[in-house]
Amino acid sequence: MKPTAIHLHLHYTNRWPEIQRYLQNMGAHPYHLYVTLTQENASLVKEIRKFQPQAVIWRTENRGYDIGPFVDFLHRVDLSQYDLVLKIHTKSKSGLQKTWINGRYITKKRWVQLLFDALLGTQEVWRRNAAAFEQRPQLGMLSSRYLITSEPGCSEYLREQINPVMDKMGLPTPEKITFAAGTMFLTRASLLEPIKRCFTMGDFPVTDVSAQDGTLAHVFERVLGCIVAAQGYKVEGFDKNRWFESIAKFQRVINFFYSNNITRSRHQIIKICKIPVYYKKVN
Repeated sequence: MKPTAIHLHLHYTNRWPEIQRYLQNMGAHPYHLYVTLTQENASLVKEIRKFQPQAVIWRTENRGYDIGPFVDFLHRVDLSQYDLVLKIHTKSKSGLQKTWINGRYITKKRWVQLLFDALLGTQEVWRRNAAAFEQRPQLGMLSSRYLITSEPGCSEYLREQINPVMDKMGLPTPEKITFAAGTMFLTRASLLEPIKRCFTMGDFPVTDVSAQDGTLAHVFERVLGCIVAAQGYKVEGFDKNRWFESIAKFQRVINFFYSNNITRSRHQIIKICKIPVYYKKVN
């Protein structure tokens, strides 16, 4: 059995204890841990090495959110040594913004939990995920089923930017774009070779937190799903969260009477009975 390569982009360093608990669910499965940081942090490096002495840790420029460091990681490893690559990062949990995806509103905090629980929620979850790639020859990428989307509204506005990226890799853009929103996933290592051949971290601009959408990193969020489909594989999720599904149904009822959201254009909008009563630009 080949080890799994794990790339953890640890931008929000206070999240390490939580992520460490998830990584413990790898159990006896062999893995190599690669960690990127955007700031020097000797005490954190010491903590990580205490948990995983063989971890490879380096500081990257803050380019392309978590995607730029992931591309940097690809250039530092021999993908042929691995069957699978697990990509995780410290997506922010804060803020009012809720995203409508697959018929549900999902807060940032819930978004993070769904992704981590689907990938590393328990030792049994991890064993099931790893086994799925042996049992399902056409499985190319695995993430939370609640955050895998093919909704046109999530991708079509970026298609003109996606097409040249796919062209550069010599791959066709799928007619239906399916991707794992949030860019945390388990994938076949070999499927990432086109990115490694054609892109570097330097292709990504310095992260601008005020740019909420439309950057190359957001384009690559979709591209990562596109390259799976273009090479003949599928993006799937097998997690089941009945509590989340029940809450989501209840939330749809609540949202009819009252909703308070931050839009993609960074505007706060409050609606009562679907009627906007407050609209303001936020920082």
